[in-house]
Amino acid sequence: MCLLGVNLRDGRMKTSRTLPFRKTAACPASAALVSFRCQNLPAETETVIREHLRSCDFCCAELRLLAHHQPVIVRYPVPEIPMNLRILAESILNRG
Repeated sequence: MCLLGVNLRDGRMKTSRTLPFRKTAACPASAALVSFRCQNLPAETETVIREHLRSCDFCCAELRLLAHHQPVIVRYPVPEIPMNLRILAESILNRG
């Protein structure tokens, strides 16, 4: 439940609190908010972030912004170990 509202006269966000609109040490990292949005967090962590969002307008706004972020999944191919390096590694490991 984000407590964000819009002031229709000037378009700025308005809340009933006078807290500064910025990320603090108590705020979760952006990556954690993305994981929260994608429901990829343990239940305990999700609960902590959900509780934080109840009182942090900045994180609520960041979460809305991150909703436009498409997670990028990059799969890198695993290269083959050069044969001469494999032979060297095996000879070193077999010495013991």
